[in-house]
Amino acid sequence: MNNMFNAKLLTAAAVIGLSMASVPAGAVALNDFIVDESSVEGLGGQFTADKINGSYSEVVTFGAGTFDTVAYGDFGQYLSNDGATNVTPIELNNSYGMYALFDGAGTFADLGGGLTQFTFTSASFNLYIDVDLNTGKTLPLTAPGAVALANSADDYLIASATMMTAGSGVLVAGVGGFFDLVFNDFALTNPAGTSYFVDPDPFHMRVNVDGDFDSFIVAGTQTINGDFSAVFVPEPGSLALLGIGLTGLGALARRRRKSA
Repeated sequence: MNNMFNAKLLTAAAVIGLSMASVPAGAVALNDFIVDESSVEGLGGQFTADKINGSYSEVVTFGAGTFDTVAYGDFGQYLSNDGATNVTPIELNNSYGMYALFDGAGTFADLGGGLTQFTFTSASFNLYIDVDLNTGKTLPLTAPGAVALANSADDYLIASATMMTAGSGVLVAGVGGFFDLVFNDFALTNPAGTSYFVDPDPFHMRVNVDGDFDSFIVAGTQTINGDFSAVFVPEPGSLALLGIGLTGLGALARRRRKSA
């Protein structure tokens, strides 16, 4: 069993290497940003972070070599020091919430040995503040579609991105997988977004959204759960290297330890 897993992990690493063959080398340090939580309900204050973590659920519908996906994610944690240190104190998930709505489409290929590679051709990412921490979210039965929201009348959009410059994922059957998406047009709404993310000004435009997910069957319509993060990195090479190389392989290693 260990040999089989290690072989799949090595093949996944090879897939990553091929996807990064033309990526220039660069520093993997994350860009800092400053949050002002008092912009939501007058609570809290300012703090510096460089990463946002959360969990997500999505529905994926597969066609003949194609897929469509719709997802929502709840962010619950800020980090600093290149994602290594929790940022406290904060009001997030105590007095307000922050969630993302996502949709995407692309193609997939069976690489053999229980490996599937996903290539995104389009995606969008929208970030909202849940003022009263009471918004309900329900996935559509199939994708494409829209997440149904409840108690969301007071929610407001603070940022969005639709210009995806890179997007890929890998699934190891029976184990799980990971994804990495790069958007090059992350933009804050004004004044809601610019009052929450107050520095730098103008804000970072390049955001990397990556994460890991549970194993699923690549057929029909599937509901998938996982963890994700958002970071801002200076150049595309650093972004892909950090998101796919570290988060992806780390996620698979954690799953391997849990199943041992």
